[in-house]
Amino acid sequence: MPKVTLLPGGQSAEVPAGTLLLDAGEEAGVEMEAGCFNCSCGTCAIAVDSGMENLEPPTDEELNVLDQWNKDPDKYRLTCCVKVLQGEVVLRLEH
Repeated sequence: MPKVTLLPGGQSAEVPAGTLLLDAGEEAGVEMEAGCFNCSCGTCAIAVDSGMENLEPPTDEELNVLDQWNKDPDKYRLTCCVKVLQGEVVLRLEH
């Protein structure tokens, strides 16, 4: 089962494959910031410290939003529209 860990606190949760990062964070007991819940506003952008390969690939829509926020898609993802596929993912809360 995939595992998501949130830094700096170290909270983590095992979640079913296909779980949104937003839901995985909440499952770990962390209140995740999000605004639109449909991959358009960018308030849920989060740094991925490791495990990017364990997430589904970014859509063109997500890439456009990350670009608007000047966030590198190799380091950031949007929690409201990205699902964990496998393995371990480590996220870093920056706000």
